[in-house]
Amino acid sequence: MADSIMKIKKERQMNMIKTLRNVSCAVAATLGVAATVSAAANYPERNVTMVVAFAPGGITDTLARLVASELGKATEQTFVVENRAGAGGQVGTEYVMRQKSDGYTLLVAASGYAMAPAQKKVAYDPIKDFEPVALLGVSPNLLVVQPSVPANTLDEFVAWAKKEGNVPYATAGVGGANHLAGELFKAASQAPLVHVPYKGAAPAAQDLLAGNVPTGFIDVMTIGPFLKSGQVKAIAATSATRSGLYPNLPTIAESGYPGYDVSVWMGVFAPAGTPKPVIEKLNSAIRKALDSDTVQFRLQSNGIETQADMTADLFKQYVHNDVERWEKAISTTGLKFD
Repeated sequence: MADSIMKIKKERQMNMIKTLRNVSCAVAATLGVAATVSAAANYPERNVTMVVAFAPGGITDTLARLVASELGKATEQTFVVENRAGAGGQVGTEYVMRQKSDGYTLLVAASGYAMAPAQKKVAYDPIKDFEPVALLGVSPNLLVVQPSVPANTLDEFVAWAKKEGNVPYATAGVGGANHLAGELFKAASQAPLVHVPYKGAAPAAQDLLAGNVPTGFIDVMTIGPFLKSGQVKAIAATSATRSGLYPNLPTIAESGYPGYDVSVWMGVFAPAGTPKPVIEKLNSAIRKALDSDTVQFRLQSNGIETQADMTADLFKQYVHNDVERWEKAISTTGLKFD
């Protein structure tokens, strides 16, 4: 009898402990949600660092600075742009991956973010290690040459390259959209092109202008001013359709290489685990910044398109689709990258 009473008491104690634990967990979860909501409501409460994975002066850097300025005005906090170039964007990407998941260190990357893992081993997983925040813009790269190159069409360029042999071409770095554009074109045309990577589009363009390389695949925003001045010639665009800024410039696809499409996109990412309310607040603020008259004028004058309805969830799916697309494309073609 005494044993039965002791057993009942023990069971009651265990049930009480379990109940207290469940209540504690529920309270902790509630407090955690409340803290997250509070953090999002007050975000940002201090400076935010936007890490650009490329050198100053290129399309990604320029876009980041435009948006950072607008975000600063809207939030009354400073959005600091910090350049961490190297390895086609991997240096900056890996740096942000290791930062706190609080929304105060963001990554501004280009489409090479989704392409690089299909090309070689990288330290980050584009799906698991980051939260996509917002799409900044989409733009084609252009195949451009020095004025001295005796080619004005893609057929003439290929013929010239085969005659010259081992023609160097400049890009913003290994693994980026313009690098992939060059290698896919090289494989399709059998033109003897040799990749020369730089730490960003701006230094690549500078070496092209200086005559150190005869050709390159460079984004519209970076190379556009030099096209207008006649310092370089455009041969073709890498996008599936013609650029609205250069409607008379044919695409590579329509110039004998159907299906060719290597546009470049730029976007903002946060380390994995960043609270969803912070991500959504950032997405909303960035979309408003992109819609400002100042930013729209700069984007349109440089051939960059935005998508005002691109929520954080839609951008996440956009990135996932791009990762899968390039895994399939690179696996199918068997391309090797230096």
